[in-house]
Amino acid sequence: MYVKHCPECKKKSYSSCKKGEWNCPHCDHDLSDEEAQRPEED
Repeated sequence: MYVKHCPECKKKSYSSCKKGEWNCPHCDHDLSDEEAQRPEED
């Protein structure tokens, strides 16, 4: 699983794939060019 942080709404978006089109599910901002990271484990 991968996570991206939206620079517009400051919320996290998760996906199983780090490549391809990726839009924020909260504000629909295009996150395709943002760096995908592994989520931090609690």
